[in-house]
Amino acid sequence: MILSMSSQAAAFVVAIGLGAAMGVFFDLFRVLRRLARHKTAATAAQDVFFWLISTLLMFLLLTNLNQGEIRGYLFLGLILGAIVYLLTFSRHLVAFLLHIARFVGRYFKNKADVAKKGLKSGGRYVMMRGNNFHDKIKRGHNAKRKSAGANQ
Repeated sequence: MILSMSSQAAAFVVAIGLGAAMGVFFDLFRVLRRLARHKTAATAAQDVFFWLISTLLMFLLLTNLNQGEIRGYLFLGLILGAIVYLLTFSRHLVAFLLHIARFVGRYFKNKADVAKKGLKSGGRYVMMRGNNFHDKIKRGHNAKRKSAGANQ
């Protein structure tokens, strides 16, 4: 089936967008690899997963926009979209994602440190930051103990 020029142009633009989206997907894997070093088998599994998803997206592009016809301009659009993304936005996205990952990591590390300090303090009560919850409970507990001792 012969596609109109406008349909081919639309498919080319979608292929460029898909190439850029595949670049973003690739950057997500790059960030994951920087954050946690993986063994060779895990890296290979991630690569296979990336290419399976990419192949599925390309197949959907071919079947939905181009009636399953394989055309060179679609591959050119994919490559062009990926190259433009990788040369322009990639380093900014990777830096942003690493910054967010570091911020989230520090946030949870601080929360974990506070919890560890509270657990190391021993006893039944964990002091909470920013209020007198610990003191109120301790006073109430001591008052109950004193009144129980007075009743005996």
